[in-house]
Amino acid sequence: MKIGILGLPTSGKTTLFSLLTEFYDEPDHSHGGNKPAVRSVKVADPRLERLRDDYQPQKYTPASLQFLDFPAMSSESSRGGLADLLAPARELETLIVVLRDFESPGQDAPDPLGDLTEVQGEFIIADLVVVEKRLEKLEERSRKPNFDDDDKREQALLGEISEHLELEKPVSSFPLDELQRKAISGFGFLSLKPYLVVVNSGEGGGETGEDEISSVTGGETLRCNALNELEILQLPPEDQGVFLEEYGIESLSREPIIASAYRTAGRISFFTAGEKEVRAWTIRDGTVAVDAAGEIHTDIARGFIRAEIVSYGDYVASDGIKGAREKGKFRLEGKTYTMADGDIVDFRFSV
Repeated sequence: MKIGILGLPTSGKTTLFSLLTEFYDEPDHSHGGNKPAVRSVKVADPRLERLRDDYQPQKYTPASLQFLDFPAMSSESSRGGLADLLAPARELETLIVVLRDFESPGQDAPDPLGDLTEVQGEFIIADLVVVEKRLEKLEERSRKPNFDDDDKREQALLGEISEHLELEKPVSSFPLDELQRKAISGFGFLSLKPYLVVVNSGEGGGETGEDEISSVTGGETLRCNALNELEILQLPPEDQGVFLEEYGIESLSREPIIASAYRTAGRISFFTAGEKEVRAWTIRDGTVAVDAAGEIHTDIARGFIRAEIVSYGDYVASDGIKGAREKGKFRLEGKTYTMADGDIVDFRFSV
C-alpha cells in the first residue's frame, strides 16, 4: 500500500514523514525535481508479534507500506503547476494531509481550518485541469468517425463534473452510480480520494479541535507533535518516557497514524501462521476468502477448498489454535466468506 503525505509550506509534513518511516535525515528533493521522496516501512502489529512469539517461525513477515513525501503545495513549488506536482498522488490509494497548528517564524498565526480549505481547493483545481484536458481530447475526437457511444457518455459525464468543480465543489460530493464511478476511476481524482488529516502541533499546543476538522472532512483527524516526537523516537526506549511527560505527550503517534491510514484506505490485515512463517497480508475490507487466498498465490485461489479460520480475539481468549478448536471457535468457511481484520487463516486447496 502506498500513502502520500501532502501539506502547505512549514506544515511539518516532512518531519512527519521522517517520524512515520523512522528515518532521521531530511529527504533531498533537489535531485528529483518535483518527485516525491519515497521510503518503505514495516508495519508493527502487536497481534502478529504475539503469533511470532507463539510459533517461533523460521521467517517473520510483517505488512509493509510506502510513504511518499511530496514537495510543499505552493505555487512556486512546480514550474508546471500544482497539477503536475500532484500527478503521482493520483495513483495512490490514500493521502495524509498535514496541517500546521504551531507558531512558525515569518508565518501567519496557525489556521488549520484555513489551510485545509486551501489544500481542498488545490485538489479541486488540479482535478479541473485533468478534466479540461480530457474534454479537449474528446472534443477533437468527436470530429472523427470513431467517436462512439462510450465516448459520448464520458464526454457528458466529464462535462457535468467540470461544472461541479468550477463551483469549487469536490468530486466526492458529485452523485455517481457504480458504473460512473468505475468509468472515472482511471483519473484518480484527488478530491475523490479518502484522506487522513494530521494536525501537527509542533512545539506548542494547538487550539483547533480534531472533531472540528473531522466535521469538515467527514474522515479521521489525529493530532501529533511531529518534531518533538521525532526527537524522542531517536532516544533509547528507557529514556523516552521522561521526555514524553516533559512535552506533555501521552504516547508516540506513529502507530496510531499508520493504523488510521489503513482504515482510511479501507484496508485490513489477515494472518497466516506456522513453523515456517508468520505473515501479515493486506487486503481491501470486504474481500472474500477465495480472493484473499489469491493474494498468497493464484494456485490457492484456483484450487480453493475451504478456509480454516479463527479470529485473533478468539485465538487469544482460547490460548491458541488448540484451545480455539476445543471451544468451537475454529471455523470452516467457504469461498464467499467475507474476511475480517485479524483473521488467522489456513487455506486448504487442491490443484
